Amino acid sequence: MVDTKQDLSFQLKIEQLRRILDNAAQAVEDFTKLAEGSNQLKEDAENEITKYALSLRSSKLDKDELGSFFQYPYCILPAKREGEYYLAIPKFINAQFGWLEKVTPSYNIFLVNKYVDWLGELPQALKKELKFPDPLNLFFDGEYLVGPDIAKAKEKYAQFIKREEKDGRLLIDKSKHFEMLANLIKDGILPFIPKPIEPEDYTERKCDFELRPYQKEAWEEFKKYSNIGAFFPPSTGKTFLGIYAMTHIKPPHLVVVPSKLLIEQWKERIELYTDLQPNEYDVMTYYAGIKSDKKYKLMIIDEAHHLPANEFSKLATIQKDYCMGLSATPQREDGREEYIFALTGKPVGLAWEHFKKLGIIANPPLHVWIVKNETDRIKQVDELLRTERKTIIFADSIEMGRTYSKRFDIPHVYGDTKQRLSKIQDNLVTIVSRVGDEGVSLPDIERVIEISWLYGSRRQELQRFTRLLHGKGTSGEGHIIMTVQEYQSDHKRLFGIMDKGFKIVLHREGIEDREISKVPISAQPRPRLYARPTRTTTAKPEELTNTLSEQQYPLLKYLGIRKIVESLSKGQRKVMLFLIDPQNQNQSFTVQQIAMSLGYKNPLSLIVHPVIPPLVKKGYVLKDNNKFKQNFSAMV
Repeated sequence: MVDTKQDLSFQLKIEQLRRILDNAAQAVEDFTKLAEGSNQLKEDAENEITKYALSLRSSKLDKDELGSFFQYPYCILPAKREGEYYLAIPKFINAQFGWLEKVTPSYNIFLVNKYVDWLGELPQALKKELKFPDPLNLFFDGEYLVGPDIAKAKEKYAQFIKREEKDGRLLIDKSKHFEMLANLIKDGILPFIPKPIEPEDYTERKCDFELRPYQKEAWEEFKKYSNIGAFFPPSTGKTFLGIYAMTHIKPPHLVVVPSKLLIEQWKERIELYTDLQPNEYDVMTYYAGIKSDKKYKLMIIDEAHHLPANEFSKLATIQKDYCMGLSATPQREDGREEYIFALTGKPVGLAWEHFKKLGIIANPPLHVWIVKNETDRIKQVDELLRTERKTIIFADSIEMGRTYSKRFDIPHVYGDTKQRLSKIQDNLVTIVSRVGDEGVSLPDIERVIEISWLYGSRRQELQRFTRLLHGKGTSGEGHIIMTVQEYQSDHKRLFGIMDKGFKIVLHREGIEDREISKVPISAQPRPRLYARPTRTTTAKPEELTNTLSEQQYPLLKYLGIRKIVESLSKGQRKVMLFLIDPQNQNQSFTVQQIAMSLGYKNPLSLIVHPVIPPLVKKGYVLKDNNKFKQNFSAMV
C-alpha cells in the first residue's frame, strides 16, 4: 500500500522544483542569454539551484561546477546518421532548435542537421559548436556536375556518372539525375547554380497585393535560381508568393496540390487577386499532375513535403522551365528530407521565432485533454462547443466524423464532399477529415479540435494546429482530446508543436500520473484486428518465381499478376501479397488497417505507396471490395 504522506511530500517537492525552474526561466530568458549572460543572471540562477539543493538537505551539489554549466548549458551528442546531432537543452531554458526528438523530466532533446541550418534556425555560435563537416564544393550545371572538388566527386559518385568530358565536367546519367541530386544534398551539399529567369519570360499582370520583405527576398532568389523551395511557417504568405510568380512569369502555369480542397482555395485566390484567365493555368491534384503531358512555363508544388513519396516524385518529370515548391513543414517521418530539396530547388526559409517576434504569426496554446474513454471525449467536445467560435473539428476516422456530425448536428467534410471549402467557410463549426489537414486558410478561424488522428505524426499535428495562425485574431486555441492509451502511444505528435515554441497546456482532471504510467509503452490506441501475414518474402524480384509457389498464392498463376508482383520493391510487395493472400480474400480493409497488419509505423506512407493507387484506380483490385475503395477515396 502506498504511503499517502510520503506521496504527498514527494508531490510537494515536485511542485517546489517546478516553481524554482519557473523562477530560473524568468531570470534566464533564452539560450543566448544563458550562454552569454551577465554575472548577475548567473548568480541569480545559482542561488535558486543552491536553495533547492539545500531544501533537500543535499550535500552533493558542487557550486563551483555550476560555472561550467553556465558556460555550456547544453549537451551535443552524435545521432544515428552522419551529419546529425542530438542537442539536449534544460527544459527551463526557452529555446527551440531543430526537431524535438525526445522529452525527459529535465531536458528537451532536439535533432539538429544541415536542413535546420539551411532554413535559418541555428544561431552562429551553435553552428560553430556542432562543427558540421565541410561539404564538397560541387554544383549541377544542366546535366553536368562541376566544381573545384570534381576530382573527389568522380570516385564518390561513380555510380551516377555516365562519362567524364575533356574539360573535366562529369555527365550524369539522365535516369539517375534526381537520385544524384538527393545524394549531394544528403551529404550537405547545396549544388544549385544560379540560372536566372530568361528576360523574355517576364510579364506584368494584375496583382492586387504587395510582397512583404521576406517574400521579396524569396522572389529575388527565385529570379536568380529559377527553382526554389520556400519553407516559411503557415500564414506567412507562401501561396501569395506563388501567385505573385504567376503574375510575373508568362503562362501557362501549373499548380499541383495534395487535395481537392486546395484546388478550390487556389482557384478562389487566383480569381480574386489576378486577371489570369482559366486557359492560362491549371490547378490539379498530384495524381492528375503525374499524368499531364503539357509543357508549362512555371510549376508550383504546394505542400512539397509530399514529393519524396515514390508516386509523387514523378512530378519532377513534368515539362516546365521554372519550379517553386512551398511547404511549412519540410520534414518527414521516413527521413527522406533530402528529396524535398532535390525536387524543388534552392531552399529559402527563416526560423519560426523570427515571424513571432515580428508579430506576423500568432502564438496560440494547444490544450491537451486526457480523458478516460470515448464517452468522456464526447462530453469534452460538448463542453467546448458551448462557447461559439469559428471551429474545425479534425477526425481522421470517417466513421467517427459521421457519428459526431449526427450527435452535434454539424456538417461533415471528407473525400466525397462537394464544394468542401465553401462548406467550411459557411458554417461556424465543421467536422473535417484529413482532406483539410494542409494549406486551408481561414481568416476567421478561432479554434481547432482534434478527436481522431494519424498516430504519432508530428507533421500532421503541426499542420492542423497551425490552421490557427491563419486567423486574424490573437485568441485562437487548439484542443486535442486523447484517451489515456492514446496519450501514451501518440504523445510524440505533440513534439511538432513544442519544437516550434508553442505552449502545451495539459488537462487531466481525475487522472493521476500513476494511471497514465500504467499503460504499457507499446499500447496502441486502436487494437490490431488480425495477425500479421507470415507468407511475405524478402526475396529479390528475380527470385520470386522459385520462392513463391502458386499453392501459397493461387493468384500468381495469372501471368499479369505475377509480373506485377515481380516488378515491386520489398515494401510494395508486402502490400500486394497481403491483398492476394487467400485468407484475406473475403475481407474488407482500410488502408490504415493494412498498414497496422503489416507493421508500418506510419500509415500515411502506405497511402501514397505506388502499389495502392493502381490497385484501386486501375482495376488491379482482385476482389469486389467496395468498402476498401470507399475508405481509400475518403482518405486521399
